[in-house]
Amino acid sequence: MEIDYSKTENQVEQEDEGLVQITTPFNPNMIRIRRDPFTISELVDKMEHGEIRFDTPFQRKQDLWDKVKQSRLIESLLLRLPLPAFYFDETGSDNDSEVWNVIDGLQRCSVFKNFIVDKTMKLEHLEFLSKEYDGCGFDDLPRTMQRRITQTPITMYLIESGTPEEVKFNIFKRINTGGLILTPQEIRHAMNQGIAAETVAKMAVMPEFVEATSGIIKTDRMEDRDFVTRFVAFYLQDYKDYEPDMDGFMTRGMAGIKKLSEVKRETMKDDFRRAMTTATKIFGNDTFRKRQNEGDRRRPINKALFETLSVGLAMRTEEEQKTLVKRKDEMRRRFIALNNDVKFFYALSSGTGQKESVNYRHRKIRELIADVLNDKTPTD
Repeated sequence: MEIDYSKTENQVEQEDEGLVQITTPFNPNMIRIRRDPFTISELVDKMEHGEIRFDTPFQRKQDLWDKVKQSRLIESLLLRLPLPAFYFDETGSDNDSEVWNVIDGLQRCSVFKNFIVDKTMKLEHLEFLSKEYDGCGFDDLPRTMQRRITQTPITMYLIESGTPEEVKFNIFKRINTGGLILTPQEIRHAMNQGIAAETVAKMAVMPEFVEATSGIIKTDRMEDRDFVTRFVAFYLQDYKDYEPDMDGFMTRGMAGIKKLSEVKRETMKDDFRRAMTTATKIFGNDTFRKRQNEGDRRRPINKALFETLSVGLAMRTEEEQKTLVKRKDEMRRRFIALNNDVKFFYALSSGTGQKESVNYRHRKIRELIADVLNDKTPTD
């Protein structure tokens, strides 16, 4: 299907990974979730002791609900209406099993914190109890109504510490069906708090990356970090070892950051920075965009090409990168010719998550780079 690039949001090409069959599914016995009896009072107790994380860097921040919606949630408790289930990840902070990350239920937890813990919220525009309780804070309610709130039983599922990352990722995706759906990258960041999330976040704000991508990659839903994580995944894992699906490969790649020493993390960041600079010097404002003819109009940024070219350049030495810049005309000429290879163009455009497509585009880009470096034509 031909993509209408004029309608492509944010000038990032819509990706078609194709119908990819996962070839290495996880063992169902590795799923470790327990259901504990819980009440609002017990949940509030954990909040008061700092054992519920509200500072996770997903897009889905706390306090996204307006005051009316927050008030209606409290009214539901006063009316004894049941609440949807809550999901938490026991991994927490610094592997502290006492600290839980919220997977599903963040907005509801935020309301409880505002109303019961911080006491910064007043009820307003209630639907059934407006005459009695409009304008009330928690301390203004009759003791019987306070108890009705705090003693409300809730259904709470806890993903236990030690559950493999890929299993968690799939659990996140399957239960992530609320009003504001998390992107895969937001899920990865929720799962990889600490050094992994911080490393990707720092790489995403590097001026070299922003310049290479023309400053048009959105940040509000972590699309910029999705690009970076794609680089990380193929930088830390050989493309020949890729097995579908792409989300699983990227999740393993991001988790791999935690296994690196500080020196190796800094090396990876430096390699990324130099790759971005080199790509920009070669392709200018056409960086990471497909082109089949010099006269073609400028296309959107292509994620598959970003992943392939960025890693291919990062694997080269600084001297080799300088040579590629000197030979940028040849590099661009060969790149245009490569885009006229139907199989390569397909590997960037459709079925991008298929094993054959991943292998083909990485191999052809690395061959192109090697051919330009081995060209003995004078460059000065």
